[in-house]
Amino acid sequence: MKMNACSMGEDMCRHDQHHLSRVADVCMDDSEVLALAVLRFIAAGYMTSDVACWEAAHDAAERTLGPIEGPQLVAAMTGIMRSIRRECMGEWRFLPATCCRTTADEERLIRIIGLARRGSFSEMHEAAEALMGGAATCLCESVSSASERLNQLQARFASRASQVGRASIH
Repeated sequence: MKMNACSMGEDMCRHDQHHLSRVADVCMDDSEVLALAVLRFIAAGYMTSDVACWEAAHDAAERTLGPIEGPQLVAAMTGIMRSIRRECMGEWRFLPATCCRTTADEERLIRIIGLARRGSFSEMHEAAEALMGGAATCLCESVSSASERLNQLQARFASRASQVGRASIH
């Protein structure tokens, strides 16, 4: 599997030039926005072998969730990225963590996560196999695990938002 980091400049992935949805339109809630940012940091770390990317993933998660839940989210998203690296038969395209747009691959993955969060596991398996270009057993297991954590986090975000007013993470 080859990873391809896209940029928003002229060198942006040609494959995704006409498919750049906004993160806010793709992600169901703040927990998915944070999960995508963390996943992007982890992907960048794998691509560059730079530990600073993983540190950035932890910093972003811990700033939002604290020193216990932050690393747990990073671990869950690392599981997803490891599954993608193991099972993806093609190229995986992602944007920088702070970008407000998504690649087609990211959008499809967020859809898979959303299916798991809603308990639509047969649809999740089909979508995961389509994204990976074949078997997606590891991806489905890691997404199922992460979806439980995201549902818990969103309940916490919703509780906090009702107290303070909704503030977007991204």
